[in-house]
Amino acid sequence: MPVLKRDNTEKPERKQLFSALWLLFNIGWYVALSLILPTWFGTWLDDPKILNTRPLCTLIGFGLGTMIAGYGLYRMLRQFLKEQKDMDAKKNSDKEQDSE
Repeated sequence: MPVLKRDNTEKPERKQLFSALWLLFNIGWYVALSLILPTWFGTWLDDPKILNTRPLCTLIGFGLGTMIAGYGLYRMLRQFLKEQKDMDAKKNSDKEQDSE
């Protein structure tokens, strides 16, 4: 009975899927922490016992967190797109070599 070979085209697609899911997981945590931590710190500074500048530091913390989250998202997505482009280029070069 002949042994059937498995088609290896599923493996790169699966790796690409897990890479995308991992990126989404990281983005979620990154954005949440980037917004929560500076906002919490601003709220803490706004306490009447510390600076008593209610809502100024909270708003500054939220604005700073938003800028941090935006910049981090930009860097993560740029890296992800670069990896996808490299994968596609490798896939295309492998197809060209197979066709020769």
